[in-house]
Amino acid sequence: MLWVFFTQMLLLVAVFIGRDFFPSWLSRIIMVMAILFPPITYLYTFTRAPIRRAWHDLLRSFWKLFISMLRAIARCFHPATIKQLFRLVTSLQTAPTTADEWITFGVLPFKTCVVITFPLIWLFNTIISHSSNFPYYSRAGGLSYQFLYECYFISLLGLLIGALLQSLFCPAGRVTVTLRFFLLGLILLFGATLFPQGVR
Repeated sequence: MLWVFFTQMLLLVAVFIGRDFFPSWLSRIIMVMAILFPPITYLYTFTRAPIRRAWHDLLRSFWKLFISMLRAIARCFHPATIKQLFRLVTSLQTAPTTADEWITFGVLPFKTCVVITFPLIWLFNTIISHSSNFPYYSRAGGLSYQFLYECYFISLLGLLIGALLQSLFCPAGRVTVTLRFFLLGLILLFGATLFPQGVR
């Protein structure tokens, strides 16, 4: 195939250059060869048994992939699946209604911040340290994540206040879950303080 492509390129170059150096009849012959040579050669190549077998295997694998995709889409849009999804969506509440739900909803951002802060810092440092678009990045100093740390400390304080409110207005299990997130935040903070290379 590479030789066919290379010969085709040579014929095209000869067509463009031959107008100035070759007679008109020779230029026409070269042009006809440049037009007829590729399809004839490609057809001859595709008629060979190994090439036919390779194309047959490729088309068969594409057909199997297409059928599997159709089956997966059919399973996703099966009437039972759509009915189950509709029931789930209609059962969702648009907003909290009780004090317990409102306090739990208010504590959720603080829980999320505690969980994702240090993984985000590690991910940013990993990406930036391997990127040439940040020439002022220092492996020893790293970037300043003061805003993220401030949000982290505010989240710890928010978890304490949320646990206090939950102890007054919510069942006992809510307070336990919130205090677990608070303890997790303290463990992550002390771990980042004792092993800063793990974050960087």
